[in-house]
Amino acid sequence: MRAVLQPERTWVVTDGDRLVGTAAGITLRLATPGAEVALCGVSEAAVLPSHRRRGILSALLAALHDDAEARGEPAAGLTASEGGIYRRFGYGVAARYQSLVLDASRAAEVAPLVAPEGGGEVRVMAQAEAAEVLPAVWERHWRRRPGEVRRTPGMWVEDALDPPARRGGASARFVAVHHDRGGAPDGFLVYRIAQDFGAGGTRHELRIESLAATGDEVEAALLRFAAEVDLVATVTWHAAPTDLGLRWRLADPRAVLVTAERDHLWLRPLDVAACLAGRRYAAEGGLVVEVVDDRRPAAGGHFSLEAAAGGEATCDRTDRPADVAVRAADLGALLLGGVTWSALGRGGLADERAAGALARADALFRPGRAPYCGTDF
Repeated sequence: MRAVLQPERTWVVTDGDRLVGTAAGITLRLATPGAEVALCGVSEAAVLPSHRRRGILSALLAALHDDAEARGEPAAGLTASEGGIYRRFGYGVAARYQSLVLDASRAAEVAPLVAPEGGGEVRVMAQAEAAEVLPAVWERHWRRRPGEVRRTPGMWVEDALDPPARRGGASARFVAVHHDRGGAPDGFLVYRIAQDFGAGGTRHELRIESLAATGDEVEAALLRFAAEVDLVATVTWHAAPTDLGLRWRLADPRAVLVTAERDHLWLRPLDVAACLAGRRYAAEGGLVVEVVDDRRPAAGGHFSLEAAAGGEATCDRTDRPADVAVRAADLGALLLGGVTWSALGRGGLADERAAGALARADALFRPGRAPYCGTDF
């Protein structure tokens, strides 16, 4: 915890000499479609059960949001333990993940239409060497996926500790690193083995904990490596991207089973104009968005978004009538393209004020790939 938390961004509430509530901000960078923004990562938010419903969490989050705004961070984000808490504080679900089970015996792939470039190899690496390699690979990886964050040095320290209590009955961590034809690391897979010596033979489970890759073929090579580890019957990935290319590469698509899908990254806009200007767009055009922010009314208002050729955009406050209107939490869900404006419109959460505005917004906000965050904080 000392490695991860920043004391100057850690808040507590006391009742006499008792610690009854905590919340912490972590200085992060968030990948957005084609760009990145500063992010206040909200962590360690907790209130003693004996002190619930006294406004403690509200006070802690307000303090964190004020601090983030003063630091020039346009958004706050968190990976929620519970799903029913944070919408009322202005957070919306920006990225989801799926839990997958792959039958390794049925993981044969179809022949690609375009053959990938040859070369490269996967090596299993000792932990001491991995401590140097993994952060460097992550620096080349995280901006490729909207929703991912730049991990801090302390996060790598925490991961490397690998206490047995976090292993879920499986082995210590293994690290496999992909190297390009020139020998440079360009991807990694962190996994564990849960042994199963059944009556019918060895059926170990390989559990993927983290995967990073600088390209789609590197990702495919690492997943292929996982499926081919000796004595492994199933590969499980508790938190995989929702648009993983693997399922489309398999000759038998039933080899992959989705066992769950749930929310992961929640985002809360603090500076709407900076959030909207801090990403790239899929089309040219303009849109006036009204944002209703019940918790921080001054943060809401009307905003004029203008996207140019190439995807760069500007956004400023305006007095012009709104084309569409959403609450702050729903804008948080929309920022990375994890949900369409039309879907929220059908749910009554986006109000179309000008004819065709929701369709225009969908065209603008369409991401190149589904948002995903493989980092807990």
